[in-house]
Amino acid sequence: MKPSREEVIVEKSHAFREQYRASTPAWYRGEMHLAFTLIFTFGVILFCATRLHDTSWSEWLFVVVPMLVFGNWAEWAGHRYLLHSPRSLLKSAYKRHVATHHQFFSHRTLDYHGQRDWRALLFPPFAPVLFVGAAVPPALLLGMLWSANAGYIAVLTMAAYFLMYEGLHTLSHLEHPILDRLPLVNTVRRMHVLHHNPDFMHTHNFNLTFPLCDALFGTSDLNKGVIGTLFNGMSDDARKPEIQEKLDAQKKPRPERGAAAGN
Repeated sequence: MKPSREEVIVEKSHAFREQYRASTPAWYRGEMHLAFTLIFTFGVILFCATRLHDTSWSEWLFVVVPMLVFGNWAEWAGHRYLLHSPRSLLKSAYKRHVATHHQFFSHRTLDYHGQRDWRALLFPPFAPVLFVGAAVPPALLLGMLWSANAGYIAVLTMAAYFLMYEGLHTLSHLEHPILDRLPLVNTVRRMHVLHHNPDFMHTHNFNLTFPLCDALFGTSDLNKGVIGTLFNGMSDDARKPEIQEKLDAQKKPRPERGAAAGN
């Protein structure tokens, strides 16, 4: 009997890991990669915070909530249409994400070992710049139509959102049983496992933080509404039947060619 599809996926992932690690430039330091993300996002947050004066509760409430929803849509849409579509306007980002991140990390090899693996784990340095930059146009509009505070709060919120985005994504690649018991975090982790299955990475579970847009736009692997999806946790009970059938088929050993005919 041939190996199951799942065994083949794991074998290819391990082979790619060895090749990718060997090709990592000697100058690469994961700590520096992470440092840029932290310095940029915290720098934006600090810059915006120092320019706030006499903010009102309405400025916080009516800016932060819509920007969080916008951020959730931006991560979902960017992940689906830029990082998982062959028609992506960012061809290099699409190729890196699919050919590197998803080759290095399969649904059975989500863990990483050491800072040099962060090259495949962390989003490229341009990612936080693009993500926060997406908040600038609405922030300028808010600044003109409402107040300068509202504009700065919008950009601050998006920078903070990216930190949450990177943090939850990293937690999805850590192996620790306590994480599977944390509400919301366990939902994110479970959904990300399925997303890294090659048969579903282009079609399901694109949210890297909370799966609001996955639930709203039908790309969740669950037959649940928004609230049910958010608090689903580690359970697969509500998984769509067609997805579960494919997953079960992946685990079955494949017969040798001609075996079905008795050869």
